Amino acid sequence: MRIDIVGTGLGPGSITREGQQVIDDAGLLVGSSRLIEAVGGDGQTAVVASRPDEVIAAIEASRAGRVAVLMSGDVGFHSGATKVADWVRASRPDIELRLVPGVSAVAGLAALAGVPWQDACLVSCHGSDTDLVSPVRRHRRTIALTGGNVAGLATSLADAGYGELDVWAGQDLGQPGESLTHTTIERLPGKPWSALTTLLIENPGFDDRVPAGLPDERFARGTVPMTKSAVRAIVAARLAIRPADTCYDIGCGTGSVTVELALAAYAGRVFGVDKNPEAVGLTRQNCRAFHVGNVTAEQGSAPEALECWPAPDVAFIGGSSGVMREIVRAIARRNRQVRIAITAIAIESAAAAIDALAAAGFDPRVVQIGVAEGRATGGLHLMVAQNPVTLIYGGCDD
Repeated sequence: MRIDIVGTGLGPGSITREGQQVIDDAGLLVGSSRLIEAVGGDGQTAVVASRPDEVIAAIEASRAGRVAVLMSGDVGFHSGATKVADWVRASRPDIELRLVPGVSAVAGLAALAGVPWQDACLVSCHGSDTDLVSPVRRHRRTIALTGGNVAGLATSLADAGYGELDVWAGQDLGQPGESLTHTTIERLPGKPWSALTTLLIENPGFDDRVPAGLPDERFARGTVPMTKSAVRAIVAARLAIRPADTCYDIGCGTGSVTVELALAAYAGRVFGVDKNPEAVGLTRQNCRAFHVGNVTAEQGSAPEALECWPAPDVAFIGGSSGVMREIVRAIARRNRQVRIAITAIAIESAAAAIDALAAAGFDPRVVQIGVAEGRATGGLHLMVAQNPVTLIYGGCDD
């Protein structure tokens, strides 16, 4: 048996000559009803199957010598082709397998808009918890398959301060009702969009840096305590945050640590909690100012708030309200390989942090951070000391 997985491009008019020949020669076509209708030849046997498991079942039941599996767009970009091909390679080495590329919505939209896409970040937003803000912040151009959620994605971008960015929206590309709209992010939610809508977003002010120790004056502060710049930089160094990490910020305060966690874990998620509603409001305000969209900040108490969060890779504790042991135990229970950092100003708080980490099975490390900042006075610069901060950490990479 031979299986050809064919990318059917944007429609019958964009199928490659090779792809059409494979389809014509097949004894069985497998694909969605839309694709079979669009490309199927007369007299060919066809099985309607959309999900990879349905396609696999159709292949297993087939007696045809050549099977063409139809996939929309290209077989290499967020396509069901991957799962089908992996199954063939792992379970049916007797089957000859070939992937035939097609024109993707990415290439179709960029060509229609007249915009190059070699430097674009490609994102599939078919999941319910997709973060489009981080790719847009980090890249000059981002192309997103929307999964029909244009309004929701646009709202999340606008909430992160990106409402004025230019966007090209390609709707039903390659179909009879194809359209291209050039507008701004904030105007997208006001229009109806089909499930087959692709966005190309331009961000001329993109910033792909991963900063540590951002200047304190860049954060809105109110009356809420804030972890200072130098301390944040050392905390980040000890936590060794990876791009896809899930991070906790317990006692998030102004959100200064939350923001830096989110900028470092740009392909992950950050969850912040604070008992003070003003702190939660400031955290959200600062997240918007720094264009981060991978943060969930809520009012509540730890460890109770942690129960509904996914398991952490990294946890920062800036305030414990006297239940440090319970918080550390709850974090460690979710992931024994977690990396934890705790800051304390009072000696008693530092002792509680050391005790909590040791009780949870970590080897506590302790660093005291003393920082003095130069300030101009009468033509001279004087060093003004900040309160020393004790950093206690465990499970972190050395």
